[in-house]
Amino acid sequence: MTTAVVDDFCRIYQGLDKNNLSRLGLVYSDDINFIDALHNLKGLEQLTAYFSHLYENVVYCNFHIEEVIKEKGKASIIWTMKYAHPKINKGAPILVNGCSHLKFNDKIYYHRDFLDMGQMLYEQLPLLGGVIRAVKKRVAS
Repeated sequence: MTTAVVDDFCRIYQGLDKNNLSRLGLVYSDDINFIDALHNLKGLEQLTAYFSHLYENVVYCNFHIEEVIKEKGKASIIWTMKYAHPKINKGAPILVNGCSHLKFNDKIYYHRDFLDMGQMLYEQLPLLGGVIRAVKKRVAS
């Protein structure tokens, strides 16, 4: 089991956009299990459709890889995502910190993302955002 697939994953995600989603097949197995806070997708076809829909609706979405931790057959990637959506935060850029846990052999067959949905979405909404931020501030003090 080589960790080269992890390096390829990082390169692909740092340049991913709606025009090159076919590159996902270079690192993901056909039976990929992709899990994030809102989805549990099975298979490369579902994952590609999800990303196609995602990139259709954002102005841009970029990943900056902060750290990569590799072991035999698994890896964790710490990242910051910067995205802009015309209907969220008045189209202004949003930064989201997250981590991806990968399991792989020749290709990645398991991908789970961990991120703060408040940071990504809920805090960006006009009414709900203020409430979420106030709750977080109160809990932290």
